[in-house]
Amino acid sequence: MYLVTFRLAPGEYDAEFRELNDAIQMAAEETEGYLGKRTWQAAESEEALVVYYWESLDALKSFGADADHKRAKNRWTEWYDAYEVTITEVIRTYGNGFGNDADPPT
Repeated sequence: MYLVTFRLAPGEYDAEFRELNDAIQMAAEETEGYLGKRTWQAAESEEALVVYYWESLDALKSFGADADHKRAKNRWTEWYDAYEVTITEVIRTYGNGFGNDADPPT
């Protein structure tokens, strides 16, 4: 499993951003190997983390080829003050107590 952590400092979101963001999420959900996402908001700032879960690196690469995703990446300065992407291969997960909230999200 692979995690893509998208850390962002939001800027100004307009209607075009929201439309493109919805299209990108739909493309992710339609990509074979997409497992879900989780979002966290920092309590002390507007910074957010969005973690996307992928079955394989090939699935992630397939999503990365999406035209809307590429277009958004080229226009990030219009909507974000800053961003950082970290791609991580998960070796193992374990725990107890999260029940239906366990990762990856379903």
